[in-house]
Formats: sequence, C-alpha cells, structure tokens
Amino acid sequence: MANRSTPIRLGIIGCGKVSWERHMPALLHTREFEVTATADPDAGRSEWLAGKLGAPHRMTGYRALLDLPEVDAVGILTPTSSHAEITLAALDSGKHVLVEKPLALTVAECDRLAARASSSPCKVVVGFNLRWHRLVRRARAFIAAGALGRIKAIRCVYTHDRTGETAPDWHRKLELGGGVTFNEGVHHFDLWRHLGGGGIEEVFAYSNPSSRYEDETSNVTARMSDGVLATAVLSLRTGPNSEVEIFGDLGRLCLSLYRFDGMEFHPHSTYPGNLAGRVKKTLSSLASLPQAIPIMRRGGDFQATFSGLWEHFADCILRDQPSDCTLEDGRSGIEAALAAIESFRSGRPVRLQRRGS
Repeated sequence: MANRSTPIRLGIIGCGKVSWERHMPALLHTREFEVTATADPDAGRSEWLAGKLGAPHRMTGYRALLDLPEVDAVGILTPTSSHAEITLAALDSGKHVLVEKPLALTVAECDRLAARASSSPCKVVVGFNLRWHRLVRRARAFIAAGALGRIKAIRCVYTHDRTGETAPDWHRKLELGGGVTFNEGVHHFDLWRHLGGGGIEEVFAYSNPSSRYEDETSNVTARMSDGVLATAVLSLRTGPNSEVEIFGDLGRLCLSLYRFDGMEFHPHSTYPGNLAGRVKKTLSSLASLPQAIPIMRRGGDFQATFSGLWEHFADCILRDQPSDCTLEDGRSGIEAALAAIESFRSGRPVRLQRRGS
C-alpha cells in the first residue's frame, strides 16, 4: 500500500476521451500517483493510454485490473451506466476510488454505493472537478466572509458546441445517462449546493431535443431548502460558456469559469457599465496577468481543476483526509438531474424527497 514516501499505484478504468484529454495531463503532473495499469474494452485505447502514462499492465477487463496487487486505487472514467458496478467491485477489492460524475444512473444505485462504502476503509471521491476551480474557491471564501449578505438566487450557464455527429449512444440517450441535463447539468446542480449551502427541494424544467440528442437544450429552475432560487441554462449546441452568478442583498458575484479574470463583484449600489468599476476591472485584469500566464501554459484554470481533484484524492489516501466530494454529493446531483428530467417529461414541478439529518 502507498504511504507518504511512495507513490499511490493507480489503475485507470476507462480510456476514452475524458481520460486522455483531461485526466492524463493532470496525472502526469501529480507526483503522488504512479499509473500501473489501464483497462478498457477497446484494447487499442488501453494500450495507447498505458503507453502515454508508463503503465506496465494493459488489459481489456476491469476485473483483471482490480485483481492486481500492484494497484492501490482506481480512477473510474467509464460511461455512467457502469459506475455503480465497477465502484462496488473496486471497494470489494479494497481499492480507493475516484469516480467520474455523474455518479450513477439512479438514486437507488447511489444508495447501494453509500451503504457499501460505509463499511469500507477505502476512500471515495466523486469527480465534481469544478469544486477545485480557482474562481469557485475564491467565490466560496467571499460568500463565507459575508460579503454578499444573504444569498437570494444563483444563475448558472453551461453551453458547448457539440454537433453530436460522432457522439456515442450513452451521451445522446436519456436512459443511458446522456443529454445535457443529466451528463453536464450535474456539475452546476452541485455548485448550487456548494456555493449556496442549501439542499435542492423542488425542480421545474423544460427541454428541447435535437436530431442527435434526446436532451440538447434545457432550462432548469429550483427552490433550495434555505429559500434560495436557482436556475441553469444548459445546451450542447451553441458557443462554449460556463458561468455562475450569485445574487445577495449586498450585491452580485459573477464567475466566468473559462476566463482567468472571470470573477467580478458588483455592489448593490452600482450599475453595470459604471466607469470607475470598468477601470478597476481593467487594472485588476492587468495585475493578474503574471499569475495567469503560468496557469494558461498548463492548460488554464479548467484543466487545473483536474489536478486539484487528483491532489485531493491523494490527500484523502495518504493523509486520511475526509472526501470533499462525497457519495452524498454525487447522489444529490443525480437526484436533481432525474427530477429535472421527470419535470420536463411531465410538464410539472417535481419535489425531491426530504432526507433525514
């Protein structure tokens, strides 16, 4: 087993696009891990990723990887439909687990995972990487300091430009975990809770399909347990954007997560376009450039969220820290996404089941 002086021996299960585009660059710069094995049903993908990461074991079946004594922990980067099965098998094999979002297809699967993890000494981290975004962390500290006053509402935007021409079924079909509300929206449903502090109580949603996606564009609104109102605009087929705006009675805090200078506070007494505010923002952006350049050279703030995620996973294992992104967090995202899907299918608001404290 890994300790403070030796790397954590890691197995990667699932060698598709997210593994090489997002997780591989992070792992190459995270010294606490040594990738020793890869597994993917496509032998060529497993072989390719293993070569890039220097892993000696390349296989097609995840159970063979879990049987390796040379693996202490696994990253589960497969389509959502297999997350619960593989996570349960990994815990049964005594492996620590980092599992990509969405956590599972159903709330019942999430509950099975929580029940199994509660009797395991292994660490489990759910891959809501946006929690490690530099601006999200700054915003959370800003809110905690009381600078926004009482939070009234949260607005999120996630949009992309994906034609769907080569999208697999699991990304297109709702029953397989596809669609923008379930597969991408869970990130922002998680941020509602992470930044606002309350649970999600009621959801109402609309959705429009396209010729390729059963849920291409959606609008989701919610009421939180603390009275905060939340909304998200989500689309797979327009320009890329990721924004969060938090409204308090002392002002509003705007985050643009693809920009290095994408955090701006507007006090309650000022209007957009105020000359003094614009000058202040320009000077602040210029002052931030020396810090931003090395971040951009490493892939920007969004790519850095994956490094933060893996570093946290290492801290959980090596320093016995509790997970900052738990199975309960994963369950809450799934519950909100499924409620939104039920709402746009039924045309009615959906109230989430209240959980005991």
